[in-house]
Amino acid sequence: MSTPDRTRKLLYLRTWDEWRLDNIAKALPSYWQTTFQPMHGMTEVRLADYHVLYFPSAHDQLFMLTQTQRVLDYLAGGGNLIINGTLARPWLPFLKPFQAVPPRPYLNLMIRPHTPGKYFGRMDYETYHRHDGILGQYARGWSEPPEGAQLLSMIGAEDDLHPVDWVWRYPGGGNVFVHNGDCIHWFKSAPNDKPNLMLDILEAIIERPEVER
Repeated sequence: MSTPDRTRKLLYLRTWDEWRLDNIAKALPSYWQTTFQPMHGMTEVRLADYHVLYFPSAHDQLFMLTQTQRVLDYLAGGGNLIINGTLARPWLPFLKPFQAVPPRPYLNLMIRPHTPGKYFGRMDYETYHRHDGILGQYARGWSEPPEGAQLLSMIGAEDDLHPVDWVWRYPGGGNVFVHNGDCIHWFKSAPNDKPNLMLDILEAIIERPEVER
C-alpha cells in the first residue's frame, strides 16, 4: 500500500498473550498507526491496507496454515511480515521448524551480531536481549532461513552459531523478518527506550528505495 504522507500502518494480530502491548501502543511515533485485530478475525481484514503485519510469538500456527495463500498474496503485493515464535508447524513455504540450541553452557544463549544492519545496528549486544540480566528469555534456538536471507543475529556456541533473527526479501515483493523467540517488542522497545528496537525494525523493514510504497 502507499499513503500520501508519512503515515505507516501496522496490523498487530492479537493472541491470548498480550504482555507489553504498550511497547507498541504507546512507544511508536504517531505516524505509525497500529490496529489490534484478533488473529482469528484476520479473515475480515483487507491485508493490503497495511504496511506491516505483526505475528506475536503465541500465534496460532494451525490457524495460519489456513491463511497461507492470503499472506503470500500480501507479500507478493509488497507487504511486510514480522513473525515471532518457535515454529512447530511452519505456515509459509519458506519457513522451517524451530531448532533449539543446547542450553549448557549458558553462553550458548548469548545473542551475537552477524549483519545487524538497520534492524539491530543501534543495539548493545551485551545487554539488549537480556531479561533482568538473564539469558534465554529472548530466544533459545533458531530456524533455517531461505537462501539469500540477511542473517541479523546469531545464537549458539561460538564455533557453532545459527541465525536467531533474519530477514528475507520475498521475490518481487515485501520483506519477511523472523525472530525465533519471544515477541521482539518485549525487548528494548518501551516508550523510554532510545534507541527503540521495535521502531528500528519497523523503519528498516519498509525501507526499499527501489520500490515506491
